[in-house]
Amino acid sequence: MTGNYFTILGSASGMPQPGRACSGYVLQVEEELTLIDCGGGVSSAFLNFGFSPLQVKQVFISHTHPDHVSDLPLFIQMVYLAGQKEPLDIFLPEEFVPSFENYIRALYLLPEKLPFRLNINSYQDGYIFKGSFKLEAFGNNHLKGYAPFIEKYNLPNKMQCHSFLIEVAGKTLLYSADVYDFEDIKEHLTGQDYVFIEATHLDFDQFIKYVPQVNIGQYVITHLGSPVEIEGLGKKIADSGLKNIRLAKDGLKIAL
Repeated sequence: MTGNYFTILGSASGMPQPGRACSGYVLQVEEELTLIDCGGGVSSAFLNFGFSPLQVKQVFISHTHPDHVSDLPLFIQMVYLAGQKEPLDIFLPEEFVPSFENYIRALYLLPEKLPFRLNINSYQDGYIFKGSFKLEAFGNNHLKGYAPFIEKYNLPNKMQCHSFLIEVAGKTLLYSADVYDFEDIKEHLTGQDYVFIEATHLDFDQFIKYVPQVNIGQYVITHLGSPVEIEGLGKKIADSGLKNIRLAKDGLKIAL
């Protein structure tokens, strides 16, 4: 199927959930696919929802928590075993590039052995990608709570976590990834056609009060926990009377 779509491969939070994958999304622009985040279970979900590994041109990782990146080596292996010949671009937070390059070598995913060029690119806050779509990365404070440990143990971590603003054929989409709180993305909301926002670190009552104040096409709440937690969020949405909020589920496809 050609066209422009954004598909949720995994809607689960940091706590894995039976029958659901962790964070992972596919941006489809006509026949070109871009993977955004690659948490546990995403590779299987990618195939389960009918996507071809050979159509993936690039991968963007928002940050390096396991529920957003743990399946990335397996995804690269899947692309290799599917017979990839064209280059594959991986975009990682700058702090992660040296570690990831060492990691895939330890897993025997040797770039020299692959029959395609694996381009591992670093990016930072403010990075802009332009191709069949436009993506702008802006930093958020999701990882700032690690600062005391990084300072105490003199770690090289730079606490890089990013949200993504995406433009496709006149449509705009914000993917929050994980955030520290609602203030991290608040100034970027107005005018977006779609906002995919995580629920784990969101003050949902504050969010519900804010929704009527800005012009947004549709909110999709993702990064969801247990069925009981999802039921509770669903009740708050229903009680609010707001019609432009929906809960994510694995396999949900939004036409852009």
